[in-house]
Amino acid sequence: MHHSKGLTLPELIVALAVLAIGATLAWPGFSALILRTKGTTALHLLGTALASARMAAVSRRVPMTVCPSADGRQCRKDPVWEDGWIVYRDRLARDQPQSQADVLQRFTIDRDAFTLRSTPGRLRVRYIPSGATATNNLTILLCERRAQREVGRVVVSRPGRIRTQRPRALAPGCIF
Repeated sequence: MHHSKGLTLPELIVALAVLAIGATLAWPGFSALILRTKGTTALHLLGTALASARMAAVSRRVPMTVCPSADGRQCRKDPVWEDGWIVYRDRLARDQPQSQADVLQRFTIDRDAFTLRSTPGRLRVRYIPSGATATNNLTILLCERRAQREVGRVVVSRPGRIRTQRPRALAPGCIF
């Protein structure tokens, strides 16, 4: 009797069917994991940008500003951060970088998956050389775009402290 070392066609079809069913069942959980990971990354990226601006203001003894930016060169005039944000030297305490040389960093996130909005009326964070902010507290809220659910928030206090918070449960109601 001769034994084959391979699979027969019916065995291969059954194996592929089992693999397809397993992948179909696993995909929603995997997609949710990817989205959570992207959300966590976006929160940490924003927190890192704010922390680096604060450290630069203290170490260089120059005011530094973080603001939302659609083009990576100028600050937006609204609280929409999901197009990206910039960190720039702000020697004259203006609402815009004075030159491209003043823009030190540019950041972006997956704007198709998330919305990122700051407290109404607070369009930027300006750190003075002491490390404090030049204005009041600011909260930037990260939400899943499709589900309109809060993923987390970054809170900047008046003394310049940066805190990243995630909701204890998936929080509903990210309506801007």
